[in-house]
Parts: sequence; C-alpha cells; structure tokens
Amino acid sequence: MAETTDSWGADPAANPLPAPGPDRLGPDLTIAHAATHREHLLAMLARQPGDLRLDLGDVSDIDSSGVQLLLATRLSLQQQGLALRLSPCSSAVREALSTFGLDTLLGDGVDADNEAHAAR
Repeated sequence: MAETTDSWGADPAANPLPAPGPDRLGPDLTIAHAATHREHLLAMLARQPGDLRLDLGDVSDIDSSGVQLLLATRLSLQQQGLALRLSPCSSAVREALSTFGLDTLLGDGVDADNEAHAAR
C-alpha cells in the first residue's frame, strides 16, 4: 500500500498534531498543518449553530497560512450572519495578527479573556 503524503510531499504521520479540543486549534498553526486544521475548522463550522469561539491559547507557532485559515473561517461565518470569536489568543497569535495588520480586523472577535490569558 502506498504511503500518503500531503500536497507538499511531507508525510503527515512524521509530525502529527496533538488532538485539538472541540473548538481549539494549535499548537502549530502553520503551512505544515494547514490541511489538517482546515478539515478541523470545516467540521466545526458544520456542527456550529451560532457564532464560533476558537481557543487559540495554545498556539505557539502561526504563519500566514494560519492567519489565512482564520480569515476564511471568519468570512464563512459572516456569510451566514455569524461571527468568529477568538478567545483566548496566545501571544504568537496576537503578534501574527498585528504583523499582518489584522489585529483590528479580527480584533472585534477577540474576547476580553485574552487579557487574562496574557497575564498567565
């Protein structure tokens, strides 16, 4: 039986992600795991009756692919009249959003819980 690889040729089993919680992503929200996170987000959207609250408090590494997934999720929810809430967000997520100039764009969905998480 042939081994499966992702579109970049990497073996997904070589660097498995820990099982995320029901509405949790991380710790690696990068291109290496974009397909896995995309599938997880699609499953969340399919079962979500209202606004989606994502726990990004354990995200230690995020790149433009991770930010793109968040934006696509936000857009999908907006098209249904719903919102994306990010709470808590790790410092890596806050820094990435700020770097891409998206802290205000997604900032309306970043809950006050982030202040408490940042203080830990």
